[in-house]
Amino acid sequence: MAVRRLDKSWQYDFTLEGHGRQRKAGYRTKADASEAERQKCRDLISGRKRYLLADAYTMYMSATTMKVGSRDYYERCWKDLQPHIGHLLIEEVGTSAIDTLKSKFSPTLGPKSMNNRLSLLKAVLRFMWKRGHLPSVPYVPMETVPERSPEWYTEEERDRLLDGIFERHPQWYTFFYLTTRLGLRAGEVYAVARSRIRDVPPQLIVDRAVQRGNKSRPAMFGPRKNNKGLTLALTEDVADAIRWHIRQGYAGPEFLFSNDGTFSVRINAHERPLRAVQRALGLRELSHHKVGRHSVASQAATNGHSLKAIQAQLGHQSAQSTHQYAHLGQRAQLRLVADLEPSAPPHVNVRSTSGKG
Repeated sequence: MAVRRLDKSWQYDFTLEGHGRQRKAGYRTKADASEAERQKCRDLISGRKRYLLADAYTMYMSATTMKVGSRDYYERCWKDLQPHIGHLLIEEVGTSAIDTLKSKFSPTLGPKSMNNRLSLLKAVLRFMWKRGHLPSVPYVPMETVPERSPEWYTEEERDRLLDGIFERHPQWYTFFYLTTRLGLRAGEVYAVARSRIRDVPPQLIVDRAVQRGNKSRPAMFGPRKNNKGLTLALTEDVADAIRWHIRQGYAGPEFLFSNDGTFSVRINAHERPLRAVQRALGLRELSHHKVGRHSVASQAATNGHSLKAIQAQLGHQSAQSTHQYAHLGQRAQLRLVADLEPSAPPHVNVRSTSGKG
């Protein structure tokens, strides 16, 4: 065994019977090269295989059951990680290497986008740790994301939007009525089929969503987020809107919002009528997600409904997702204080203190 100094780094070089010659350079100090040499020798003798991070990513993606849309997004995230850290062994991916990686990210990436890429890295390392290929998962320093209050429509703004949609784009009226009354995601509304609607009692089964495609793949059906289906009770006004949509001939034979069972690749056919009505009425140009889920949750919170009820309606797996609306629940807090008011507090009876000094 030998460790030698090169022009700009240190190298180990040894020959082990049955394994041939082993040589690798690029170490900053002699101690690093010696430790790497000992580790390599132990791995060869024990038969343990060491993995590059790029190989670990491939193993993780082949084993995971994430939805197609999430897989596409992670593949885009990996393109930002691979040039800087993909060539390292998983044991070499430590906190210092991650700090160096963060400095090489594009300056156009915001904190949330950086955290998405770091979350992928953390998931890959955890995957290798759980399978015994890594002694521990290194600390992954995440970026601080500033908290922002959700943007939403008040009930008055919602009603103006629905009136405008009904007058200008009636074929989209029920689409946005389901959105603003039930808080469904866009892909979930597109996936509403006649077979998912029950008349007695009025219910809507939300167990799938249309997932956007790409250049090589059309839009396709997949499970609802978190793979958890919902059965939502419908009030009479929502059921009437669905029946009106069908009577007008806007629904297809199977789906409410597709005549032939196909959908646009980007799942964005609703965006043009939404923007047109918002601009015509002078409403804030909020996205479908804010008009729907954010507005339903925010309106419910301001009207005093509990976060548990909001979580159940939106189908949040974690209460943390619903907690962003907690600051809007002042009416519920006020109602709680009012309900605990004593029947006859002494200070209300002025005569009881009139004769006292």
